[in-house]
Amino acid sequence: MIRRISRKTEYILIGLFAAILIAVLLLLWRSHNKSKPDALPPLTTTILKVGKADAIVIREGAHTMLIDCGEEDDGQEVIDFLTNRNIEKVDVLIITHYDKDHVGGADQLIEQIPVERILLPDYKGASTEYFDFVAAMKRANLTPEVLTDDVTFSFGSAEVLVSPSHLMDHEEATNAVAAGFDIDNNLSLITMMTHGQNRMLFTGDAEKERIREWCSSDNAKTCAFLKLPHHGVYNTALAELLETVKPQYSVICDSAKNPASADTLETLKLYGVDVLETKNGKITITSDGIDLYLKQKVK
Repeated sequence: MIRRISRKTEYILIGLFAAILIAVLLLLWRSHNKSKPDALPPLTTTILKVGKADAIVIREGAHTMLIDCGEEDDGQEVIDFLTNRNIEKVDVLIITHYDKDHVGGADQLIEQIPVERILLPDYKGASTEYFDFVAAMKRANLTPEVLTDDVTFSFGSAEVLVSPSHLMDHEEATNAVAAGFDIDNNLSLITMMTHGQNRMLFTGDAEKERIREWCSSDNAKTCAFLKLPHHGVYNTALAELLETVKPQYSVICDSAKNPASADTLETLKLYGVDVLETKNGKITITSDGIDLYLKQKVK
């Protein structure tokens, strides 16, 4: 004999089923959102169009960091970029090495905008631009930090690692530069910035020896973004760098007169890395701690 349940019992069972379904969906929603990290305050990295030279401005809230200042003629462009955005001081200035296309505009920057902290590689340069920079620091009563070991610090919601080369000691490197040997690139400071899930790597002008030193170190990690070393000049350690870092995006600081090597571009394509070149305009990378967004102002 089949007993039919009452309409009241039917409503109770339907209500119970609906409540269980809602509870399950709520648990799934909470589990999904718990595993998804919260977005961080935006961090923007602007790589200026200054020819075959590096001038990189990084901002997070009220914090500003610069990596290199281009050539002497680029100094005012860097200053104008900052003043147009009402940036009244620079928290950290990193000079990766003392080639004129990296240190050239630094003296003008120091003379016009207060700089709180300066990080430098451990050797003395030999160029006019280097001595102008040293003189400007002296006039501003600034004592730089010359790196012999890794330095880490907080930059707003980001963490920054600046790592020096150990291929040569101070005396060896200084004497080699004074004697005219072209070894500055391999003395480049390398900077890695971590912002939530995003890591960004800035390699100065590192050539194959410096690249291999970095790749074999404990610091080497996968990074979503890579500022290509040495303006896109090809070297045989590039594939090793890409295999180690596994970047999704990259930028080359080059110019129409001095474009990136075809071999470099082909290697980036082979490894599936998206690339932008400053010869086409300044580039802005924005991180929210979860995703990266690249934008280029073509001019």
